[in-house]
Amino acid sequence: MSTTAENITEQTSALERLVNREEVLQICYWYQGEGFGDVYNATALGSFLNNCKTADINEALEELTVQGYLVAIASPPNSYRFTARGKKEGGRLFADSFADFQKAGHGECAAGCCDGDDHSRCGDDCSLH
Repeated sequence: MSTTAENITEQTSALERLVNREEVLQICYWYQGEGFGDVYNATALGSFLNNCKTADINEALEELTVQGYLVAIASPPNSYRFTARGKKEGGRLFADSFADFQKAGHGECAAGCCDGDDHSRCGDDCSLH
């Protein structure tokens, strides 16, 4: 039977792996969106992932492949591409991460329907009318 400390270490390790996988998937999505390419490997992604060791990035890429988010490609070695499912999930994670930055500022129409102070065409989503 394992001790409490071992259980906590295992849980932390599992959580860290989950966070690494999600970060890697988001970076892959961003990387492709910025036009850097659609082939991902630890070398290409490493400079964008702070405090991640190459081994951890490779582990995340392999786990994402097992989960069906990425597919391994032959060349260059140890490289991957999105599956349709992976691109969709990467986009969702990326959007979720930046959702708070996409909100309208104070006094701005969150629905995007207003032109200046004219709220005559606003719908129910507009908080300013």
